Amino acid sequence: MTVTARKRSRNWLIAILAIVLIAALLRGWAVLRLPLDYDEPTYLEAGFDYARLIRAGDLNGVIDYPGIREHPALIKLLYGLVVLALGPNASWAVALYLARGLSAVFGILACLVLALFDPLAGGLLAVHTMAIKYTSQAYLEALPLLASIGAVLALNKARSARDGWFWVSALALGATAAGKYTYFPVLVPILYMAIWDKRVRWYNLILYLALAVATFWALDPNLWHQPLTRLIDSLLFHVRYSQGTRVELANLPWYRPLYWISRAPASEWHPDVFFYPALDGPIFLLALPGLYLQWRERRWVVVWFAAGLLFLLLWPTKWPQYTLVLTPALCLSASSTLTWVYRWLQEQENYWSFLSTMIPRPPLAFWILLGAAVLAIAVGYSAYTLQLSLGKLGWSQMSTNNTPLPSDTVYGLAAGAGEEMILGTEQGAAIWAPPPATDLPDLWQVFTTANSGLPGNRVLSVARDRAGVIWFGTETGLGRFDGSAWKQFHAQDMGLAGESVYALAVGSDGRLWVGTNAGAAAFDGSTWLAYTSATSGLGNDWVLSLAVEARPQGDRIWFGTRTGVSRLDTASGVWDELGQDFDARWGGVDALLFDSGGRVWAGTVGGGLGQWDGMAWQFYTTANSGLPYNTVKTVAEVQPGVLWVGTAAPNQVGGALSEFDGQNWKQYTPENSGYSGAEPLTIAQDAQGRWWIGTRTAGIDIYQVNH
Repeated sequence: MTVTARKRSRNWLIAILAIVLIAALLRGWAVLRLPLDYDEPTYLEAGFDYARLIRAGDLNGVIDYPGIREHPALIKLLYGLVVLALGPNASWAVALYLARGLSAVFGILACLVLALFDPLAGGLLAVHTMAIKYTSQAYLEALPLLASIGAVLALNKARSARDGWFWVSALALGATAAGKYTYFPVLVPILYMAIWDKRVRWYNLILYLALAVATFWALDPNLWHQPLTRLIDSLLFHVRYSQGTRVELANLPWYRPLYWISRAPASEWHPDVFFYPALDGPIFLLALPGLYLQWRERRWVVVWFAAGLLFLLLWPTKWPQYTLVLTPALCLSASSTLTWVYRWLQEQENYWSFLSTMIPRPPLAFWILLGAAVLAIAVGYSAYTLQLSLGKLGWSQMSTNNTPLPSDTVYGLAAGAGEEMILGTEQGAAIWAPPPATDLPDLWQVFTTANSGLPGNRVLSVARDRAGVIWFGTETGLGRFDGSAWKQFHAQDMGLAGESVYALAVGSDGRLWVGTNAGAAAFDGSTWLAYTSATSGLGNDWVLSLAVEARPQGDRIWFGTRTGVSRLDTASGVWDELGQDFDARWGGVDALLFDSGGRVWAGTVGGGLGQWDGMAWQFYTTANSGLPYNTVKTVAEVQPGVLWVGTAAPNQVGGALSEFDGQNWKQYTPENSGYSGAEPLTIAQDAQGRWWIGTRTAGIDIYQVNH
């Protein structure tokens, strides 16, 4: 080998290693930083199910697993093996990270395989933001992307049907189909190459396709029983889905894929993840003239591009991840344009020689020291990012900056119908619902006094009763919304002298309980019954919080007031005073919780967190426990016996979110989690099991609790 050849070989190897390193760093960063995406919980839940079946040795259960059969089982099974490796008590968060990591490995290998054929194309794929996003999440894209590239390039490398690469291509094509059906357009350039370029005989082509089908069947256990019936059902599902409600709600135009491939929407969705200038758009523009160059050199690239684009435009389902079927062809075509430009510039340089006199050439020692410094910084920063991201996993935020949330001060939260959440804020109320498709915005209904029957814009409390009616407690009355019509209730309606509604609760008998600045009231759907300190055993007329203790013989209602806690037995009508005068530290009871163990918790203003044992109060304060502040604004039971306690910092903006299991305290901070650090005012759980924390200054923090 000549010196020039050795130098070229070394440069080629360095380029490949650099591409793999870039691909790994960008995908590793995305694994850690991308928020939970729409379909990730679905695929990971399937992984947990597969892990359980494998652990039990239930092979038939694996084969006949009914979940999401519209996609082949291979990748979900791989996620199941990830969960299985974590053991029977696998954490959902850790499993998600590892599943994403597995996806990223396939994505990195896809860049490597493409780079071995065309280093520049592999480099473009390494930085392509849409490819990074969907090969760094627990989605189904990474493995079929890798396999489809391998299938095409292996066939291109094969000299004849006797060449082993020919059969490697068939195996890779089968793995592509076993990964995801939507990558089927890759069959078009394969057939073109086999028939027109390679002149493969018909019987060898049949053997090729037979091996691909056998590989597909072997890698998809769902087809091991009733293969033809299940395959047809699976394919027909996609036809029905493309004409179904979710696709209709998305209402994406036929040309939407052109937007996906010509822009960089992933960088717009996740600007904190894709911190560098996105190249998706330039890659697309470079690919257009590259198609002409490829037609002269490698026509199968043009066929690949045309087949993928035609599929994207004609198929009614327009989800952005589908564009990955086209991305390798885009990168190959763009590479040819860049190569042509480079060669043209090199010719100009050989003629003019202006760059060689302007650009200095540092010695090798300089590059070694620079590389070592960059590596040290990258390792240190990566370690810090990993530690920070482990804590931030599962957290997301809603604020006025990124959503139509009326205000960043959120007083009330409650679960609505289905996956909806009801929100009460300083400047109006809202009903939130998840989007019908991954790429669509969330669904919002925002209510103010200007566009609805809301009594006041300062919404202090919210609730949903058993009939599905939503109640908004405001500073100037109570609003009732049944989904179409509004009705207002004011002080005179409730039989009270004041109408600032601080608390709402729904009893087991369906009655609505209301806490105001002038007493409490109960509403049975037609009649109001008022309770004040003058007409009942209520200890104080400022009712700041409510809790319902459901009992077969009749509920007991707990009232947190400015002076303590009162309790009403609705069956007997008996009132009890529980600590009205026992401690001058009490500035009121802002939060009440009746937990799953039958204990009552009281969050006080300045007196810490109180627990009622049936006879007396026990208090947790900053002096005798890990409670960070003595002003407790909200309390929720996130697991049996485990509380989340939201406290307010005295004389300053901010607060703390703490976890208490009865013995140990843990704080969530911006340094060890994704919590904003703002003062928590209310906590509620949604239908997906996520916990929502409404804050005074940062909108809503949302946390997906680990399994």
